[in-house]
Amino acid sequence: MHDIHLAIVWHQHQPYYPDDVSGGNPMPWVRLHGTKDYWGMAKLLEEAPEFRATINLVPSLLVQLQKYQAGGEDDHLRVSRLPADGLSTDDMHYLLDNFFMVHPDHNIRPFARYNELYEKRGLGIDSAAAAARRFSKRDILDLQCWSNLVWIHPLAFEQDQELAAFRTKGHSWSEKEKLWFLARQMELLGEVIPLHKKLADRGQVELSTTPFYHPILPLLWDKRLARQAMPEVALPRHLEG
Repeated sequence: MHDIHLAIVWHQHQPYYPDDVSGGNPMPWVRLHGTKDYWGMAKLLEEAPEFRATINLVPSLLVQLQKYQAGGEDDHLRVSRLPADGLSTDDMHYLLDNFFMVHPDHNIRPFARYNELYEKRGLGIDSAAAAARRFSKRDILDLQCWSNLVWIHPLAFEQDQELAAFRTKGHSWSEKEKLWFLARQMELLGEVIPLHKKLADRGQVELSTTPFYHPILPLLWDKRLARQAMPEVALPRHLEG
């Protein structure tokens, strides 16, 4: 018999999505992956204190998590929070083009109401403008909920009876119920960093980090190597010549 020395390393990384000039944030991935993958992985470790691991937390991810706790939002969250009967034409088209951003077989078809909305949308068949005529206020509100609900880790429903009841209801939520759920989502997101600190403080997890934006190593060596993949890419002037 030989001893097996195995190191488990989880790499938690998200690019820096916010536009610091406009103040907007076009991408929801820090928030959505935060309440599913990053919260969930930490919770699984918390339930198995004998299991040890290393987790690499990229600074660009941590900063964005903190921005949400300071009141920041992304376009997906902004449209999710709008009253279902108060969406502009642009917001409606955004919703119909971006609120099914999950694997259909894994995260849409298992849920009857979400699948009904998915089929009504006709992605790849109709434009958002054409599909909008088929969506009622009730459809919009249910879609606002489901597009966020499938990004909550299963453990959250085991530990939170109110959250489980919300999912079990499955449709016909009120605006008040929707806003409660989105607030609960942000609470879960706010637990991500404290959970990792707790695991590190009790010696179960070793935390590591990388340069702020987690650049690819060859680019650290020579940024001109970017032209191997993107021949026309614009590079900083001081690298030219």
